[in-house]
Amino acid sequence: MQRVTLALAVLACAAVAVSAIQYKNTDMAITPDFINQINAAQNDWKASADQGKFFEDINFKSAKQLMGVRWGPRILTQKTFTEETRQTLPTNFDSSVNWPNCVTIMQIRDQSACGSCWAFGGAEAMSDRYCTVLGTQGSKYDDIEISAGNLMSCCYSCGDGCGGGFPEAAWEYWVQSGLPTRQCDPYPFPKCEHHISGGQYPPCPKNEYPTPQCNTTCNDGSTPTLYYGSSAYSISGEEDLMQEIMQNGPIEVAFTVYQDFLTYKSGVYRHVSGAVLGGHAVKMIGWGVTSDGTKYWIVNNSWNQDWGNKGQFWILRGVNECGIEQGAAAGLPATF
Repeated sequence: MQRVTLALAVLACAAVAVSAIQYKNTDMAITPDFINQINAAQNDWKASADQGKFFEDINFKSAKQLMGVRWGPRILTQKTFTEETRQTLPTNFDSSVNWPNCVTIMQIRDQSACGSCWAFGGAEAMSDRYCTVLGTQGSKYDDIEISAGNLMSCCYSCGDGCGGGFPEAAWEYWVQSGLPTRQCDPYPFPKCEHHISGGQYPPCPKNEYPTPQCNTTCNDGSTPTLYYGSSAYSISGEEDLMQEIMQNGPIEVAFTVYQDFLTYKSGVYRHVSGAVLGGHAVKMIGWGVTSDGTKYWIVNNSWNQDWGNKGQFWILRGVNECGIEQGAAAGLPATF
């Protein structure tokens, strides 16, 4: 397979003129002054701490533990669209609207206090694609929910579980080894509040959970049914990402998270200020354009529905903001 080395340097984000923040791991990641600074510097998006409980006392060390993407060698062949395979792209596209019967698309999951975002972004998009790609062949494909916990715990070639992993390796594992549903192997950690104060769940623990042992049976002791992918590949660039989403469904993307992203509440995010926290993987489901002409991506996060805009965020499109257009992972499901 094609192997292209990714730069290990931090991916760049466009930023307005706000000074970078120096910090210690024990410093608070979010303060009222920081939020006020972000909101005063721009009008594209709103920063807020009024989203749940996690940022009542969260420090930089705890925040960084959730950023589970490891940057490394490319292992998937890059897919490109040709004149023959490109379709006319609409101004706005939302996978949940285009495939209304695919109930998994709008599920907002919760990685809890674990750097398993790489497994969540993959498992969520894989789940969707059984419905978006194969749904016309029968209702049995409509609500397959792939287990992020099993992917995190059992894919040893993907990385280090809660300690982080490689998104592309997760898709390769799906093709080669298959994955059970989350009904068979539920996620082992409870929902908790990420980077926010208030909310319906308890605050996330300050220390990262250890990666649990790989389960070889379902939660009830039965033998798991494994669901496979038929292919896996990478995609890069604004137009190819749009083509892939429109033709086949949601994809997994990774980007560099800065401190200000934790405070996102609404609008079109672009990096304004704050320190680098690490790489984060999420599920991209569509795109749009605001009334003032700003292009954005529609993305589902894995920090439950109390964070951001009911678990979603919009991020600037067309400029590779924070590296989000640099290399997505996707694939096609196998029939069963």
